[in-house]
Amino acid sequence: MSSQIAQMRNVVSRGLRVAPRVTKRTMATEPGAEAKVNCWEAPLEIPKWKEEHIVIAVLAGWGAVIYGAKKAFS
Repeated sequence: MSSQIAQMRNVVSRGLRVAPRVTKRTMATEPGAEAKVNCWEAPLEIPKWKEEHIVIAVLAGWGAVIYGAKKAFS
């Protein structure tokens, strides 16, 4: 039992030594691409937005178009 605990400690300590060398990658980005920003940080630079913010903006735009068309033709 104590040998298993010692082995687990060795594995954990090796993992802690390796962890800082791992590069952090953000979701849905290319390894060498520039960082994505929030839409309110750079509102005029749409290609730099995070993908989820683009989706929300597109869906809001479609909602406004559909609502406007409904009001115009009703």
